[in-house]
Amino acid sequence: MVVFANSRTDFGNLPAGAREVRAKGGNTIPMVFVTTADGRKGIDAIPYTALKNDMRKSVRTLRATLENVDVLNGGAEPDSKTTEDDAPTTPAADQPEFTEWKNTAGRAIEAAAREVKGGKVLFLLPNGKTIWYDISNLSKESRKKLPGE
Repeated sequence: MVVFANSRTDFGNLPAGAREVRAKGGNTIPMVFVTTADGRKGIDAIPYTALKNDMRKSVRTLRATLENVDVLNGGAEPDSKTTEDDAPTTPAADQPEFTEWKNTAGRAIEAAAREVKGGKVLFLLPNGKTIWYDISNLSKESRKKLPGE
């Protein structure tokens, strides 16, 4: 759960997990609190100014923190018996699969194809932005990777 709040005036109304990690964000307001799905366990507190100044850095830091947290099952760390080799090789349905795409000039980008429509493909970039791109500008190899091609 992500909660945007004034950490001083809204403190009493915050989920328990947000109150738990409030000190991690310092004394700044407003703040972004990240908790488990039920709000009981705190994961991180990020000052709004940190997000505003360098969102990419804040997201990278949060992503690294989330690698060791099971946000759906109360924040417990994933089963320690599981190894990377045991991890599924296919991405979860809500996780995009980023691959390399090349245009006819050989220039490459890393993106996930989200939709193909009207001679164009909608690419999701790792930074979260989306762009429509003319399929005719993709290399023959990249066109073969498109869904339905």
